[in-house]
Amino acid sequence: MKEVFRSSDTALIGLYQSILDDAGILHFVQNATTQQTLVAGVLTAILPLPEFWPVLCVRDDEDYPEAVKLLRAVREATPPTTEDWKCAACSETVPGNFTSCWNCGAERRDLK
Repeated sequence: MKEVFRSSDTALIGLYQSILDDAGILHFVQNATTQQTLVAGVLTAILPLPEFWPVLCVRDDEDYPEAVKLLRAVREATPPTTEDWKCAACSETVPGNFTSCWNCGAERRDLK
């Protein structure tokens, strides 16, 4: 068992879990619930210390280099920048990361 990632961001832990799932790398999360303290069923505190953060670990030490490589590639990837486009159906300007027009719902034609 080796630690590959530690964070208070449970959404990021979940994303990295899915990446390891897709790669077939067996893993588990330690401290998944130690960050929160419940008193009488009410969330009262979030412990800010990294020692209590969720920790993503690989089960087999042999998988560690591949897991680190996959997660590093995701962290270091730069999101593609795309230019805004003009909808052919309604002539509305649409952000480049949209695949359909926000105004009329028409699909972007240059992606087909």
